[in-house]
Amino acid sequence: MNIKFNFYDIYGFALPGFLLLAVLWLPFGLIEHNWPDVEFSSALVGVIFAYFTGLILYFVANFTLPSDLYGGRFPSSALLDRADKTFTERVKERLAKQIHTLFGLDVSIDMPPDAADNIRKEVDRQRNDAFFLCRSALIKSKTVAYAEQFEGLYAMMRSLSAAFAVAVVYYLGWAFSNLWPTPWSGAVVLLGIVGALITFLTGKRSKATRRVIAACLLGAAFASGHYLGQSIVGTSEHRNILLAAAVFSFFACERSYAGYKTFAVEFVKAVYRDFINYEKANGGGNANLTSM
Repeated sequence: MNIKFNFYDIYGFALPGFLLLAVLWLPFGLIEHNWPDVEFSSALVGVIFAYFTGLILYFVANFTLPSDLYGGRFPSSALLDRADKTFTERVKERLAKQIHTLFGLDVSIDMPPDAADNIRKEVDRQRNDAFFLCRSALIKSKTVAYAEQFEGLYAMMRSLSAAFAVAVVYYLGWAFSNLWPTPWSGAVVLLGIVGALITFLTGKRSKATRRVIAACLLGAAFASGHYLGQSIVGTSEHRNILLAAAVFSFFACERSYAGYKTFAVEFVKAVYRDFINYEKANGGGNANLTSM
């Protein structure tokens, strides 16, 4: 893997990874006042660890929270529907004509709303292919403007949604650890992780599979908080602090998910708008695309 530390790495991996590590450490700081070392060498190791933690978080969030935000359809396809008012008809026609001219793909902006499922699926495949070709063309020609920023922001907000979701159940596990003590919490953590891995390797990429994996991982997060908190949480004040942290994380998760949906749509809009001006930016020629 060729890793370059750029805008996307910071917003998509490093910041969410740092947040997840902070979430996991916060109860130790609040209850035991045990905070991480801020020396440069330790901080450097922490940054690297946060980056790779963010990579794992990105992979999990990408699988459990895919961008099919329009009833199982991606914004890259749904925004080209006749009924969608994000773009005017004239803009859609110009975009469809340019995609057909450069890539030979028909995005069927005149597809009727009551089209058969097999037709709609085929059109969606064509539109999704066209979107990634548009994005690739913009990157190759170095004419992409705000699309990369929106891509990094929506990836960050999606990972933050997953991190705060973990935080909610993790803090609840801490909060109730001394009420229902059990030596089996550690085993539940392992079972949750193993269950998620088995489901991922053997299941299909469906909503049911994603829900099972999310449930296994959230269950493992709750059990890990329960396991760690049994020897630390000792008073009702500790429990109230952790419950407050869980409530805050819930609202942060909801706001992050709303931001993720917004930036995911803005990313698609930016790619299509930049691509409409692509031919003009390149002097009206298509030579840059003929070798793709």
